[in-house]
Parts: sequence; structure tokens; C-alpha cells
Amino acid sequence: MLLSSGIVFGQDVSSSVSLKENSLKDIAIITVCYDYPDHDASFLNGKEDFVEELKNRISFDGLKVVSGENLKSILNFIVERDGTISGIQVRGTNEKFNNAVKLAAKQIKGKWVPAKKNGDIVKSKMQIPIIMK
Repeated sequence: MLLSSGIVFGQDVSSSVSLKENSLKDIAIITVCYDYPDHDASFLNGKEDFVEELKNRISFDGLKVVSGENLKSILNFIVERDGTISGIQVRGTNEKFNNAVKLAAKQIKGKWVPAKKNGDIVKSKMQIPIIMK
């Protein structure tokens, strides 16, 4: 008999946030949490507040973009049980843009309200895709 095991993640996909033309175009929040939480993690004033903070802190100094090129990055981090974030990782098409996104995420102050499952506080993984056109 063949036995199989795996990890299953759930997602909560919120709508994209439109920004100024020639700046960050689309930022959507995707929550991936272990064990399907009853309540997703949220930033103190809402996930949109975190996105706004992120947008305002990304520095475009030293970024050279070819005309018509889109910069795409995905910000991943863990919301710990105490509301802090850890394990910040960014992957995408432009290393300088990735570094700018990572630095911006590290600079944001404030804690998250952690996810809950059956009334217990649990860790959760956040994923935020970022596209600059």
C-alpha cells in the first residue's frame, strides 16, 4: 500500500490596491496560514495600512529600469504568535528592487494581530506580491 502525506495551505486573496501611474501598480495581500485559521493575521489598522506603509517606504534610489519593464517581487514573512514578523524574504525579477522591498518591510513599526485557530494563537505566513510598472 502506498502512503502519501503533504502540507496543505489555505489562502485569503484580497483585492489589488491601485497606486499612482509609473509607481507601484498592484499590491495584493495573500495570507497563507498553517492549519486553516479561524481568524487571519492582520496589521493593527488593517492589512491595507501595512501595504500603504510598505509603499511609502520603498526607495527607488539607484533603481534603473528599462522602458516598458515591469518589476515584480513577492514579499514573504511569518507573523509570529507574539505579533512580530520574522523570516522576511523577497524574490523577484530585479535584485535591487527586491532589496528595497525587504528594507522597507524591515522598517515598518507596529505589530500584527496574530492568526487564531480554535481560539489558539498560531503562526501564519503572509505573502504580498508587488508589481511596479
